[in-house]
Amino acid sequence: MLRSVVLGLFISLAAPAAEPAGLLSMVAGNVQLVRAGQKTPVEARAADIVSVGDRLLVGKGSEASFLYCPDQKAGKLGAGGEVLFEAAGVRVLKGKVTEERKVPACRLPTHLALSAASLQQSGMTRLRGDLLLRSPSRTNTADAQPVFRWGPVERATAYDIKVLDREERVQWRQTVSSTEARYPATAPPLVWGQKYWWRLTARNGEDTLDEAASYFQLLPADQAERVRSAERNLLAMIQNDPADNGPRFLLAFLYDESGILDEAARCYGELTKRMGTQQWIEVRLNELMRKLGWDRLEN
Repeated sequence: MLRSVVLGLFISLAAPAAEPAGLLSMVAGNVQLVRAGQKTPVEARAADIVSVGDRLLVGKGSEASFLYCPDQKAGKLGAGGEVLFEAAGVRVLKGKVTEERKVPACRLPTHLALSAASLQQSGMTRLRGDLLLRSPSRTNTADAQPVFRWGPVERATAYDIKVLDREERVQWRQTVSSTEARYPATAPPLVWGQKYWWRLTARNGEDTLDEAASYFQLLPADQAERVRSAERNLLAMIQNDPADNGPRFLLAFLYDESGILDEAARCYGELTKRMGTQQWIEVRLNELMRKLGWDRLEN
């Protein structure tokens, strides 16, 4: 359903409906887009979504990088270049596409964007208490030994954590002084595809300062393995070329589409820091934070 309203953010109301198929991961200089069915070019920005039928034009002394999911391709278009995004791939009309490469997990999530009305409604929600559960909270995870993270509570000297199954049987409990703890290999194995609860108590000596509880769900084993494999490939690409935002977008989309909402929010937040505010990223980030119950991103 959200796909039907995505153009409210990216294309004028007069434009025909089209599904998002890729995005611009980098724009430098004079770069324009001609939307499908339109004749007048518009200024292009990093993180702009492209659809089938759009044309990308790069002016003198300029360049732009893109991701295009129909053929799982990333590339860079240099000065004087022009490409047409077609259903089967990218057709070069002028110039040359360089740095072409196949990319993993090139799938734009179904919740890529919200309607314009949602932009006004999807603000951050502040929790009543001080104890903010970070991960994995209200989300899926592909890790059978997840790292539990939470925000610090003023004056807390210890945190009691316990993980329970759906029948509220305690699987593991521990007391720590830090704001994170990993589910250990010595505890009963968590079952793929199952939902679990975790509860946290912040203490100062024997005094309870705050308490909070949340849930998480392990992905099915086969889906979790696909996510981890794509994640490894994308993280390697980021390490090899830290300046390239393309793999960061794909990583955010991978988490988003898999329901790993906390990691998706972190990726979108990192992209905002690197690229500045982009409307659809701001909308999606605020929506994710509302679902997660976060009032702020981690520092």
